[in-house]
Amino acid sequence: MPDKPNISVGFSPSVDSAILAVAAEKGFAADEGIRLSLIRKNLVEDIVESLRDGEMALAQLPATFPVLSALQTAGMPTGFCAPFTLSLGGVSLVVSRDLHKKLEEAGAVGLSPSSVSIALSRLCGRRRAQGVPVPLKIAVESRYATSWYELRYMLAHCRIAVPSDVNIVISSPQAMPYLLEEGTIDGFYASEPFGSASILNGTGFMATTKSNIWHNAPEKVLAVSQEWADQNMHDLEALIRALYRAGQWCANASNIEELTGILAAPKYLGEDGDLILPSFTGFLSISDLQMLEIDEFFVTSGKAANFPWQSQALWYFNQMMRWGDCPAELADDPVICEAVRDAFRPDIFRKALKPVFAHVPSANLKMEGTLRQPVHVGSSRSGLVLGPDMFFDGRIFDPERFETFDDV
Repeated sequence: MPDKPNISVGFSPSVDSAILAVAAEKGFAADEGIRLSLIRKNLVEDIVESLRDGEMALAQLPATFPVLSALQTAGMPTGFCAPFTLSLGGVSLVVSRDLHKKLEEAGAVGLSPSSVSIALSRLCGRRRAQGVPVPLKIAVESRYATSWYELRYMLAHCRIAVPSDVNIVISSPQAMPYLLEEGTIDGFYASEPFGSASILNGTGFMATTKSNIWHNAPEKVLAVSQEWADQNMHDLEALIRALYRAGQWCANASNIEELTGILAAPKYLGEDGDLILPSFTGFLSISDLQMLEIDEFFVTSGKAANFPWQSQALWYFNQMMRWGDCPAELADDPVICEAVRDAFRPDIFRKALKPVFAHVPSANLKMEGTLRQPVHVGSSRSGLVLGPDMFFDGRIFDPERFETFDDV
């Protein structure tokens, strides 16, 4: 018998790598006739560099990466697409003890992004009035990650100026809890388990979460070189089936403790299991004394969680235009819009999962932000449920009509 094809995939150490780790460790990849080799890189930039150098052709990356690749911007390697979404949510905004106290005094309530934005705006106004020259600092993992655009989206709700009111800085997620503890930053917006590490250490407080900012929003995707995909489509489809089944395994509550043990291993996260477990149970510490159940904080399966919605690629494109990362005129360029839309590949996803009779959406795009409750919808098979997918501010994104903004 011929050897199983080996597929190397780069990943960074956060809970977003759960599906990849399980596909390799629980035999889902082997069942599909492939050998899955995972290559750990601590930084998103390191993964991108490896893709650029040809060290690997597939990687776990922020959902924004294929869009940037299509736009040929920010020095990103070109020709990459996303046929599979690895995770939804799993990100928290954690702030220092001092900033949390001031936000509460300014009216922040619970984990509401709206009240956090309002309170932060009031606080920044007071700082300006007092002549405080140094802006607040909040860290994200990359200037071009989903976290950067979602954080800016929340801050813009109350016209908080970046960088004069809040300076968004770049740091490795592993360093963020230490930077917060020593006072170098005032907060960070990053994937778990780093928020829990800071909170349980008594130095951080959860202000809000990605799932509250945009419910069931994509976080990490499987980014694949289009050239590699064209040459290895059979293997890519096998990998997608393995990842799909791994996602179902991760979502099964009876597997949570074993999943935590897998990710806690040094070759994956190398973190205490007590810091990893909360993402999968949904019960997260929001302070060192208080725990809260957060609905669909981190999602790996169900409700078309793994489906690469092209409307979501276009939402990030719209935000990139909003913040000047690409010219706003590109909204009128049909070639560019098509390239961005096709950075997400639902066609590959459907073809890969056809043999397993998975519930797959029949549409490639949807209105983002319309679903307040889970809704049964049409699909290639009966029984598909979507939503919720609300934005915290109640906005609805129509992928056929880009929004214009005056806050660049």
